[in-house]
Amino acid sequence: MKKSFSLIIILSLFLIVGCAGQTTIKPEAEFKIKNIKTASVKVKTLLADCKEEIEKIEKTLIEKLKEANMFDAIHENTQNTDLIIEIDIEELAKVTKSDRFWYGAMAGRAKVGGKVKLIEGFSGKVLGSFYVESLSSGGTVFAGTTQQAIDDFVNEVVKHLIESTVQ
Repeated sequence: MKKSFSLIIILSLFLIVGCAGQTTIKPEAEFKIKNIKTASVKVKTLLADCKEEIEKIEKTLIEKLKEANMFDAIHENTQNTDLIIEIDIEELAKVTKSDRFWYGAMAGRAKVGGKVKLIEGFSGKVLGSFYVESLSSGGTVFAGTTQQAIDDFVNEVVKHLIESTVQ
């Protein structure tokens, strides 16, 4: 009885850990950004049928950058700033709340993956770039949707920008 109970606990832990959300960041090279007062955010993709998610990523990123108070001004999709944060979404797997409710773990995991390029506004020079991939958790009715993957993706982008900024 004691061995079977231990086995059940161990298997449960593997399932819980396996369903946790994951975010990965892969910098192409080390970089530092400094003396940046204004920034603009531009999110794009070649993927079909994901305009709503692209808009959510852009809107959420602008909000999080404003909360982080990194720049004096943050604009949407303009070239007239010190820094252009250009994000090209290369992977997007959607899981809606409805999918999660009806299919549970069988709905899979939402995923957002894309390359972030930091471009100097006045010269067009690429200051640095990195790849971010976010997988949602996959277990409960209340977690593991595309929105969680978007939030984790954006949080990781902002975190990496903060770590790479020299004041």
